Amino acid sequence: MPLRNYGVWKGTPVSYIIEYEEDDNKSPHLSLYFSDKRGPTHHSTHNLNRARRGNKEIPGLLRAAINIKSGDKRESRLTYWADHNFNNHPIVNSLADLSWGFSSLEDTEPNPAGVRLDYIRCNLFNVTTGRILPHDVPGSDNDIIDVLEPEVKQAIDDKADIYLFGEPFSDRKGIHNVHMNQGNVEQFAGDDGVFQDGGLFINYPRSGRWFGIFLGFASQATHTDNRTGHAISSETWGDYLGRKRRAAELTEDSVIIDEALISPESSDPRARRRSVTLTNPKDHTIPLSSWKIKNSAGEYQTLPRNAALDAKSTQAFDIPDVHLSMLGDTITLLNEQGLKVDGVSYTSQQGFERQAIAFAH
Repeated sequence: MPLRNYGVWKGTPVSYIIEYEEDDNKSPHLSLYFSDKRGPTHHSTHNLNRARRGNKEIPGLLRAAINIKSGDKRESRLTYWADHNFNNHPIVNSLADLSWGFSSLEDTEPNPAGVRLDYIRCNLFNVTTGRILPHDVPGSDNDIIDVLEPEVKQAIDDKADIYLFGEPFSDRKGIHNVHMNQGNVEQFAGDDGVFQDGGLFINYPRSGRWFGIFLGFASQATHTDNRTGHAISSETWGDYLGRKRRAAELTEDSVIIDEALISPESSDPRARRRSVTLTNPKDHTIPLSSWKIKNSAGEYQTLPRNAALDAKSTQAFDIPDVHLSMLGDTITLLNEQGLKVDGVSYTSQQGFERQAIAFAH
């Protein structure tokens, strides 16, 4: 069964507690305490950073239980993506308009243009930037605590706005499942679903900067069924971001979306038309027959039967059947099996520039 009452909680971070290896070596969490009311709070911000035994509630505050270790005994590491400038994704406009408190997303449209998160279908991040991290090991910048704690501290110090995606506790005193919720191993497959992934966004009002944190488990699949969210490929994030990446031909490595022309400058039919430019970074030719380019509305362009990219080559493909919104959109490249190869997104500001948008990889 997918998550119950999936949604997003808008609030202000106040304090946090971390469970280290000696505190909980099975299912540790980072508990982020927050208020969903505007105005000052009267709780200390940094004197609670070590775990406490027993009840983890703090009177007057809500709690986000953020997993920092997997319950899978065979693979307990997490995958982690961070975007320190998330302003270029169209979802931020919708988030900024949300009211304080919890907003249920159960009745909203589950598609890449909506507010619901999907790590595979919403093109939220460049998958190649991810890291696989253990829970708690000696040293610096080498475990999930080392990368999460500084971001949480800064959000508290700057009195930032936070947006927590996941599932509320049954008592409505907080939220959990703030991580990818699809492609799970069999033990947790009952939580699988599409457009119901967790995540944490931080908005710093003074600078206007948005920051996105995305957590998954190394054992989760990189490809899932479009209806159930169950794994449809044996390839995991551990494979893609780990050792197998250097030894195998993985789907996501094969072709890259380099740029897109959203709105051509001229109505002259001889001028360049709406198109997407693809690059093959490999040392061999890649056939593109039956590959598709898709937007957030589900419109797609099937590439010609003779389409192919030579080794280390780049080519633009016209997409007359796919409308790319000037208000911001996602662009996804699917192979002949329907598996995602690459995905990008752009905002309304980029869409109205009337020139090709280049995407960084």
